[in-house]
Amino acid sequence: MPQDDSSLRADISRRQFLRWGAGIAAGSLLGGVPVTSAHSGDREQSSTTPKARVIRRVQTSARKVCLTYDDLWSEFYSLKIGREYRKRGIALTLFPIGYAVQNNLRRPHAGYENLYPRLRDMGHEFGCHLHTHRDITGFSVQQLIDEELEPALQVMRQALGPGYRPVGIRPPYGIVTDELRELSNRYEMPLILWGLDSRDAICARACADQCEGEDRTIPEVYSHLYGPETPETLCSNANCAAHCVDAIMSNYETYLRTGTIALNHMIRSSFEAIPRLHSLLRAWNLQPILLSELLSYGSA
Repeated sequence: MPQDDSSLRADISRRQFLRWGAGIAAGSLLGGVPVTSAHSGDREQSSTTPKARVIRRVQTSARKVCLTYDDLWSEFYSLKIGREYRKRGIALTLFPIGYAVQNNLRRPHAGYENLYPRLRDMGHEFGCHLHTHRDITGFSVQQLIDEELEPALQVMRQALGPGYRPVGIRPPYGIVTDELRELSNRYEMPLILWGLDSRDAICARACADQCEGEDRTIPEVYSHLYGPETPETLCSNANCAAHCVDAIMSNYETYLRTGTIALNHMIRSSFEAIPRLHSLLRAWNLQPILLSELLSYGSA
């Protein structure tokens, strides 16, 4: 298990992946353009920036980690993943988008009513991933309050009760601005990023793009994921998910350490990775716990 963070600094950020597009971002991973930090909150701040807590991992010798899952757009995989971890005695920290919560409140699919109380009753906890999943660069503090944080808190309190308080705020794409730091201070909620990105969403997006036949020279730009040649069979949903499970596990095996906050999403490949991930955690004697509990173990 690696003991330093230097290799993490060479990864591309999720924000840049989505902003530049799959082909360009992947090209940067292969050396086509300069790369930046994997943790897109590592932005230069002015000397007057308010001091808000920005947490990527916890410095601790305790053999504890935290598994976090973002977005929760899919009711199906949100419930499926929540149940699977519950069966294994593992509690997750979930960062749903406000719109996803709102959709479940207003028009849930049959069988997924009251999704969020059900996840809470399984022992999982919730942070706030804001409301719209937009790039918040350039947002004023008031705009963040009116359009992102308060709407998200409102629907989450409708779902979880008026006393609900998020364990922290995770900005979409890991974007941290001075205005977001001020918001964090005002609401006394830490900013939660990650020390390990499973890259599940990036792999799934790359796989989907290749399978849709878009002219993005996917086999070349994603050679770091697929190898020199993209197998023809990769385009079935099952094979694509299975391939992404391998990619997810490679990232865990490379970057997992004590105090890690790991980023995942509620998608098929992340569900299928659970048995292998659980085996890895057991083999390395690492116990996954809630973020609220992990924060008590050391300094962030």
